Amino acid sequence: MPVTERVSQLRAYPAALALVLASCTSASGNGGVNGANADTAGANTQSGGGTAGSGGAQAQGGSSAGANTAGAATQSGGTQSGGGTSGSGGAQAGRAGESGTGTSAGAAGSDGAALSVGTIVPLYTDPSDPSWATLVAAKTAHPAVKVVAIVNPDSGPGAALDSSYTSGITRLVAAGITAIGYVSTSYAARGEPAVKADIDHWHAFYPSLQGIFFDEQSDQAGDATFYRDVSAYAKGLGLAFTVGNPGTAVPASYAGAVDVMLIYESKGLPALGSLAGYASSRAEYGIIPYGAALDTAFVKAAKAKVQYIYATSDDLPNPWDSLPPYFGDMLTALEP
Repeated sequence: MPVTERVSQLRAYPAALALVLASCTSASGNGGVNGANADTAGANTQSGGGTAGSGGAQAQGGSSAGANTAGAATQSGGTQSGGGTSGSGGAQAGRAGESGTGTSAGAAGSDGAALSVGTIVPLYTDPSDPSWATLVAAKTAHPAVKVVAIVNPDSGPGAALDSSYTSGITRLVAAGITAIGYVSTSYAARGEPAVKADIDHWHAFYPSLQGIFFDEQSDQAGDATFYRDVSAYAKGLGLAFTVGNPGTAVPASYAGAVDVMLIYESKGLPALGSLAGYASSRAEYGIIPYGAALDTAFVKAAKAKVQYIYATSDDLPNPWDSLPPYFGDMLTALEP
């Protein structure tokens, strides 16, 4: 099914970042990686990121995969900065022992303890695809690295249960992978009833699922309550891990709305300096660049600034329909 792609761009919000760092003790966020498993078409004007993916006909705006049809294609970069990679300007207050130095290649927090590290993978392929088995094998070989897989049957849970996803999700969870389900929010335009209906379907169809991924997250201050509410709704159903994907820095009002936000989703690796403001609250942030070669030195340095790092050499129109050939080496570089 066709997917409209959008190329995400990281936008800086220095004032918001400073405000967040000063006032918040925790910030959560998830980046949006909408995905379509099949063909993807076109790019939209969304400046935010997103991750085009698989699992159905996800439409993507920018780098984030959008809904089943046109995704975020109607969002213009001037009005929505979000899309695929959520970024809250350093709103999270970091966890003890995870503050890192921002300059270390990654090994320890301020109390000398090893940093918790992980990767959030837009697994927008069918469970029969070899990428699922590769992911399981890589996690088995790197048990200390937290692996989160975003699954996406059809731009969301779909209209009915798919038995292949039932067994596929069960295998992921058995391997120690955190499986979360894709939900498009269309920058809060879908409204809470539609988003909650998708969450209900995920909960009913796939009881092994462990969380929800909110794609196309708004970055507008007035929408923070929306994400706080739908995240709380998911958690109330036992879907405990929530990720948001605004694709850019967000106002301080988003602090705590979700558990993790992806702050970069664009072509190529981000500048390390652009991640420095997140180091004190690194556990709530992640990046998902595409079209990038593996740079282990970058990974080792970046993991002191953000907890979740995923990169792929795949590129538009759909960078999320495969795992990179260096995935295992990337997990090695992420080891505490």
